[in-house]
Amino acid sequence: MTSEPTPTRRPITTVRISTVALLGIVAAIAVPAGATALVVSGSVTEKTEQVDINQAGPVEKIVVSDTDSSVHITGSAAVPGVTGHATLQWGELGGDSHPVSLGQSLANGVLTLSKVCDNGECGTADIDIQVPSSVSVQVVTTNGGVQVGNVSGSVNLKTTNGGITADRLGGGDTYLKTTNAPIKAAFVGGPKNITALTTNSPVDITTDGRTSYFDDVQTTNGDPNLENGSDRHSPNLITVRTTNSPVTVK
Repeated sequence: MTSEPTPTRRPITTVRISTVALLGIVAAIAVPAGATALVVSGSVTEKTEQVDINQAGPVEKIVVSDTDSSVHITGSAAVPGVTGHATLQWGELGGDSHPVSLGQSLANGVLTLSKVCDNGECGTADIDIQVPSSVSVQVVTTNGGVQVGNVSGSVNLKTTNGGITADRLGGGDTYLKTTNAPIKAAFVGGPKNITALTTNSPVDITTDGRTSYFDDVQTTNGDPNLENGSDRHSPNLITVRTTNSPVTVK
């Protein structure tokens, strides 16, 4: 009986990976890991904290002293005191490494809210509160927008490089000032004096439709649109100043 020859086995081809290819594989694996590390590092250095604002005592005036932060104040007849929160943010992604806190002080019916820094400049303290609709409001901040609505007392709002929006204001005198940002104000009452000052941005004022005003409006390189029927003999005054932008009063 003739035996068949044993089949020849081909040796398995050796897989060779060049040093360049191997480094490419390692780099491909390492890049996502490095990216993850950056995200984690960024989230660790940025701090965010929400602080409650609750004042049950009678409040007649709100004073906010802040920097680089936004302020949002809404009046409500159902709110006896002040309620809301401040969102604190600091750290590298927030623009600074110094911690920030919020000071709250109530004395003689005046609630003062102020950003407090441990060392020089710090992060932001964005404020969002509800207040009694009868209060007066005074706000000074920078590089942040200011929104105030449904309050009947006097209103004095100042910021820079941030817009000002005031809605459903009552009969208290109103002073609004910013730079390089728009001002928009609407009234359900008739203040004796309404002042709006800005630069390079439009101003839009809507009166209650019943109170007569003398309109002292000046804008450069912009058109004044006075739809409220200005009365030069009125004891009530609207003062507007801006540049390179239109003004509307109605």
